[in-house]
Amino acid sequence: MSPLRIGGILVALALGYIVLRRLSRRAPTAADGLGFAAALVLLLVSLFPWLANLPTEVLRLGSTPRRRLFMLLVVSNLVLWLYTVWSSDQRRRRQESASEQMEALVARISATSAPADLDGIAVLMPAYNEEESVEQVIEGLPRELFGLPVTPIVVADGCTDQTVAVARRAGAAVLDLPINMGGGAAIRIGYNYASRAGARAIVTMDADGQHKAEDIPRLLQPILDGDADFVVGSRQLGSFEHVSAMRSMGLSFFNFFLNLLLATRLTDCSSGFRAFDVHRLRHLETSESQYHTAETIMLVRRQGMRIKEVPITVQRRIAGYSKKGNDLVYGYRFARSMLTRCLRG
Repeated sequence: MSPLRIGGILVALALGYIVLRRLSRRAPTAADGLGFAAALVLLLVSLFPWLANLPTEVLRLGSTPRRRLFMLLVVSNLVLWLYTVWSSDQRRRRQESASEQMEALVARISATSAPADLDGIAVLMPAYNEEESVEQVIEGLPRELFGLPVTPIVVADGCTDQTVAVARRAGAAVLDLPINMGGGAAIRIGYNYASRAGARAIVTMDADGQHKAEDIPRLLQPILDGDADFVVGSRQLGSFEHVSAMRSMGLSFFNFFLNLLLATRLTDCSSGFRAFDVHRLRHLETSESQYHTAETIMLVRRQGMRIKEVPITVQRRIAGYSKKGNDLVYGYRFARSMLTRCLRG
């Protein structure tokens, strides 16, 4: 028996052992079935090399050792890729399940402290370690707009600094999440909290000082006038600090793709400065933990909500640093969130 066949048998046995070990600890998944099938195929081909001739004969590639080896590499890599995709999907589903359970727990806890009647405008700010800026942002908010009271709500996303204490001292309602769940999850939890509390409209903005309170009336006006259900603040229509050429090109591509997919004409799909008509969207059901902006647009569009953009000014953050990663990481994760929502429908 050749060393190649012996190596194939050993690899097949090792892969089968790994799968069986995993099955001894939890319920089987589709990924486990795929991994076991890959181990079985590799074992059979190693024991009976003539089986490797079948694919080459079907594709008329001939049965020379080199072509058989080539076909074996193609098939094994395909199986490995499928196994990797399935495993990644299973891991992601488990993480989402754990996140949903945590959100349900947080929602139950926060419901006990929800304002009896928030009948007005909620300004929702997710914050992760923003103790140096959150107080200034809260104090800059108006107390009333269009005859309606304005309530700042800070969702402290597993903060390890003094963000919670500072936000409460500044007069905001604070949801203190026990762990860091990501900006998308924080928005989702805060939105559903404010909706249950009776808010008529919800504005989402950053707690780092990049968004200006003076732009909030511009976001709310179309909703209160009945002209829109969801308003996006666009820095492309307004003004913003310089960003890198790579990020600018990436956002242009994402805008193009989203507009093509949804038949819209949006210019800033990554803006987190937005306003919602709570009567049209009682419950926010996004799934992304961080890169949620495009997913939210896709969600409200498919629910038939009217979308409008208004110009805003985005300035440099007051302090701290961005939690979204470098341009490559940001682009990859943003694209992944869009693709995931597309596949889910």
